[in-house]
Amino acid sequence: MKIKELLSRDNSDGYPIILTTDRTLASDYNGSEFIGFGSTFPKIIPTPLYTPLFSPSVSHNKGILKFAHCGTRKIEASLLENGFSKDDVIVAHPDHLSRMIGPETKVLGITTHDPLGIGPASSTFSSLVGGEPYSAVFFKRLTCNPLLRRHGVKTVVGGPGTWQLDDPRIMKKYNIDTIVIGEGEKVAPEIFENIAEGKELPKRVDGGVVDVKDMPIIKGATINGLVEISRGCGRGCDFCIPTLKKLRHRPVADILEEGKLNLEWGNQSILLHAEDALRYGAKKIEPKPEKLMKLLKSIGRYTKNIDFSHAALASIVSKPEMIREITQFLNIGSKEKPWFSCQIGIETGSPRLASKHLRGKAKPFDVDNWPSIVKEAFGVMKDNHWVPCTTLIMGLPGEDADDVMKTMELLDELEDHKFFVVPLMYVPLGVSRNTDFFSMEDMLAEHWQLLAKCIEKDLDVAPDLIKEMAKINNISNVRKYSYLLLKWIMENRLDTYIKIMKEGINPLTVKYGKR
Repeated sequence: MKIKELLSRDNSDGYPIILTTDRTLASDYNGSEFIGFGSTFPKIIPTPLYTPLFSPSVSHNKGILKFAHCGTRKIEASLLENGFSKDDVIVAHPDHLSRMIGPETKVLGITTHDPLGIGPASSTFSSLVGGEPYSAVFFKRLTCNPLLRRHGVKTVVGGPGTWQLDDPRIMKKYNIDTIVIGEGEKVAPEIFENIAEGKELPKRVDGGVVDVKDMPIIKGATINGLVEISRGCGRGCDFCIPTLKKLRHRPVADILEEGKLNLEWGNQSILLHAEDALRYGAKKIEPKPEKLMKLLKSIGRYTKNIDFSHAALASIVSKPEMIREITQFLNIGSKEKPWFSCQIGIETGSPRLASKHLRGKAKPFDVDNWPSIVKEAFGVMKDNHWVPCTTLIMGLPGEDADDVMKTMELLDELEDHKFFVVPLMYVPLGVSRNTDFFSMEDMLAEHWQLLAKCIEKDLDVAPDLIKEMAKINNISNVRKYSYLLLKWIMENRLDTYIKIMKEGINPLTVKYGKR
């Protein structure tokens, strides 16, 4: 059903089923995955400045989203394919729920990534500068809407962030009736049907692992044209949930149908999503270039404005000729597409820690050579105009000063490469979920030095990246120069802090005279 058809109906009594997200997930982040990290910032940047720069709203018509989170679209499709009426299911903008909720509303389904603001990125930023992350602020605003209680609406929450809510006390505080842990397409129809019939709901539902044949084709456009091509990973990093899941690849025909739908609805590009897009179609650990190229060429009949969400360093090293073929096919390095980006995890420069926590991340190579794998992959990316957004993890269990020093040494060896780096504080997930969170109080002197090095690197590459992103994504001059102004303010304010951090000292203790 098109948006105009939904708008033509009388919704004065509300829509029976409303699907939405918190406000940080209702944004295209100005078309850039780099900027998407801003959604985890604490609420110290004034909202009127934060919203247009880091979380501009996606299009909607009287509260009905034109572009929505891919996970939300999957649940919508699952409901529609399992007997629910198009007239009863709506994907709504979180800021416009008041016009959607009414006496007929039975359930609010929420997709979330970081509801309490304790994910890796938000934990890092809030620990360092204080303040509640925007993701937590907006999630609380969403679930505590008084209209939900007034009309007796049941609230069901799913998505990768539901592990944060897996506690009856937290669920009560946020007025949540049921959470879905894991993948939701198979269990959502039964949950929503039980709500419609007034049946008692379990507090926690395990969504399990959904087979490819049970992954529905979306019915509406996604934010930034995101299309899921694979699910799971299988590399087995012990701090990550997706890496523990079985790797499954969706058929080219299904992917192509979703890609064409996104283009028809107005998206200008297609963002292929997987934990490692380079392994699309591969049954084992090494990529199958012919499978990925078949997919790219199928989509390329309609657009060559294609991006990847994530890639793995070991995949790049194992098939460098595939990277060259992708670069040539997508015209990367041209005036229209000067560089190509995706998120890539370095995590550590310590072979000892890599062997302990991310052995599978190096396969098919020996994890003891992890720094060499990283450097070789960066060399391949540099030759092909790939500019990755990389992550590092501070505080992996057992990390000592020597491990951190090795990470800094690796960054020094990558100094001539163009990339963005986001240092993340360790959050216990996956098989390591029973370990402790890493916080600012746990930081060694070397951690502060590493943080300073990361900030300097990002401030160094930020101006060029911002200008190029503004041109590629048609960001207005006002926003472009606002980013540069923000960068200038941060650089000047942080200059003293960086000098202190280079000494291995928490700059906040100096600021308040506690050195």
